[in-house]
Amino acid sequence: MTSKSKLVRQNPPASNHSRKGKTATILTDEKVETLLSTPYEWYLIASCSNWVSGVKQNIENMTQTNIRHLKDVGKFEVKQRKNDDGEIDIYCRFIKLEDVDNTF
Repeated sequence: MTSKSKLVRQNPPASNHSRKGKTATILTDEKVETLLSTPYEWYLIASCSNWVSGVKQNIENMTQTNIRHLKDVGKFEVKQRKNDDGEIDIYCRFIKLEDVDNTF
C-alpha cells in the first residue's frame, strides 16, 4: 500500500546514490579505477595524522562498500609508512586474483 497518491515525472537516482555507511575518503572510486587499470603498481593514496588500521583492514578484506564487488577479481594490498613530516603515508596496489597467494 502506498502512502502517496501523487503522480510525479521523475528519473530514479543513481544506483549507488543510497549507499549505507560512510563514503570512502582514502580509497575513493577514482583511486580504485586507477589502481585497477595499473595492477601491481604502488600508489600513495593518502597521508593522515594517525595510523589507519581499521581502514587498512577494511580495504584488504574487501569489506569497504565501493570495492566489495571486486572480491572475485583480486585484492588490494595496503602499507603505511611514517614520512619525514610525521604524517602517515598510505600506499596501495591492486593484485589480480590469479596472482593472489592464498596460503597465508
